[in-house]
Amino acid sequence: MEWKDIISVLAGGLVILVVALVVKPALYPGPEDPSIPGAAPPAYLPPAAVPAATPYPEDGPAYTRTFRWTSIDGGVHTTEVRVPEALFLEHRATPRFSDRLAYGRYALAEADQPILKDLARRIAPPTGNPEEEYYRLMNIVFFVQQIPYEYDNSTDSYIEGVLPRYARHAGVDVEYQKYPVEMLVDGKGDCEDASILMAGLIDALGYDTVLLRYRGDGLTPGHMALGIRMDEFNPYYAKYTPRYFEYEGKHYYYVEGTGYLTFATGNRTSWGKPYPIGDADGTGLEVVKSRRPEISPLRYLPTPAEYRIRPAGLPAGGG
Repeated sequence: MEWKDIISVLAGGLVILVVALVVKPALYPGPEDPSIPGAAPPAYLPPAAVPAATPYPEDGPAYTRTFRWTSIDGGVHTTEVRVPEALFLEHRATPRFSDRLAYGRYALAEADQPILKDLARRIAPPTGNPEEEYYRLMNIVFFVQQIPYEYDNSTDSYIEGVLPRYARHAGVDVEYQKYPVEMLVDGKGDCEDASILMAGLIDALGYDTVLLRYRGDGLTPGHMALGIRMDEFNPYYAKYTPRYFEYEGKHYYYVEGTGYLTFATGNRTSWGKPYPIGDADGTGLEVVKSRRPEISPLRYLPTPAEYRIRPAGLPAGGG
C-alpha cells in the first residue's frame, strides 16, 4: 500500500471520528438531555428549600388554654396551648362535610399541624428508647380522654355560648365536627371531636391511624373511636382480648377517645387510668360491643368511577 493510500484511510477515519464526537451530538442531543421528551433525568439535585408559610403571626391575638392532666404513671402535668385567633375563627367559618371520608381533612388540617406537633412533643417527648414508645402513645391517648365530654347540640360545647353557623341539624341531633384546634380552644367535645384530635396528635408522632365510625339507630346511639395500626398487639398483662379491624391488609386496634377508667375512694374519685388500646368491651358502649364500624382512612384519595364511551346511534334518516 502506498503512502497516499494510507493517508486517505487515516483522513477518512478522522472524518468519521469528528462526525461521531462533534457533529452528531450537536444535532441529536444524547439521552441525558432533559429537554428531549422521554430522555433519562439528569443527576439528582436536592430541591430548593421552600420557606414555611406563616399566615398567622406569632404576635397576633390568640387563645391560650391550660390543660391540667394526669399521665399514665400518675404524674400530674400542666400544658399550655396557644391557638391564633385568626386560625380558630377561620375554622369556625368553614362549612362542614357530612361524608365520613372527609373527616381526615379535619384531623390533618395543614394549619393545625404546627400546634399539634408541638403539643404532641410536650405530652410525649421523644426518648430514643423503642421500649418506651407504648407509654408515649398512651400519654397522648390519656390526655385526650381527660378532655370533658359535651354533646354537639349543647351550647356549653362552644366558647361563644351558641351553636356555630355550620352546625348541621340531623333529625333531633346536631352534628358539628371540630378541627383539632377548635377542640383545644373549646376545651370540650363529643366522641367525633375527641377522635379527630387524637388522630391528629398520634399522626404527628408518625403512627398510621383510621377513624372507626359506629352507626347507631333509634335505640342505640352511634359512636366514633380511633384505630391505630399495629402488626401484632397481645400484651401479656391484658385481661381482655385486644380487638382490631382489618383494612387494606393492615390491622387497626381500637382506641377509645372519650372518658377513662376511674376508681373511687369513699365518695370521691381518687385516681384513674386510660382505656387501654384494643379494649373495646371495656368502654361499656353497646354499639361498640355488638357492631362492626365503618373504617375511614385519614388520607383518602378518591378514585374516579369507571366509565365507558359507547357510540351513539344516528337518528333515522342519517345525521
